[in-house]
Amino acid sequence: MVKSIFQSIKLLFFPRREFYGLFFDFLGFKPNKPDLYELAFIHKSATIKKNGYGLNNERLEYLGDAILGAVIADILYKYFPNKDEGFLTQIRSKIVSRESLNKLAVKIELNKQVVANVNLNNNKHIYGDAFEALIGAIYLDQGYDATRAFIEDKVFKTYIDLEEVVTVETNFKSKLIEWAQKNKKDVFFDTQEGGLDKVLRLPIFTSEVEVEEVKMGIGEGTSKKEAQQKAAKEALIRIRQREMAS
Repeated sequence: MVKSIFQSIKLLFFPRREFYGLFFDFLGFKPNKPDLYELAFIHKSATIKKNGYGLNNERLEYLGDAILGAVIADILYKYFPNKDEGFLTQIRSKIVSRESLNKLAVKIELNKQVVANVNLNNNKHIYGDAFEALIGAIYLDQGYDATRAFIEDKVFKTYIDLEEVVTVETNFKSKLIEWAQKNKKDVFFDTQEGGLDKVLRLPIFTSEVEVEEVKMGIGEGTSKKEAQQKAAKEALIRIRQREMAS
């Protein structure tokens, strides 16, 4: 039964054999289970149903997220031997953030291979999900050591500039709060859940940030944290504009 399901996936990807030949060259090894890699690009909106089974990349994404986090933690632990847990956690969070993984997936051109029945322009996080699913596929196919080598050699050394990651500020909420404390200003975040994304089945949150009771930013995301970060980023932009104009 499972074999027949994977046969359906092979038929779906048949026109893309050229891509998979080039892609497997990029991986640096010959996959033992190519079906896993094909499955990694199937978004849940394009789930393949066969004999009561629904196949998409969600389970691989779940696994890949955990493996990627562990490998990045291992790399950073050895790269920064004198840094504390807080610093390492912050840098790892930047590297594995949805925004960073989306950009990384585009650089590797995984975005061109994702199979989905949603507007990808409005759901770009799907690319990052596919990257995590790819990591899950490599782990199941090749094991931890090969997965770690792929992440470090093919991804980390090629696409991630650690110095840039360390210096670029991405925690806009913390930055806004620091600015407010320095300038003795009151900051208030009003974050509400406003429905459910019908396709992705994720809650949608909207956050508004006020500075001295003046609305300065608004953000939307699939988590409170994401919505607040976007609202804080918009507020900081407006604050800088006002400071430059004064």
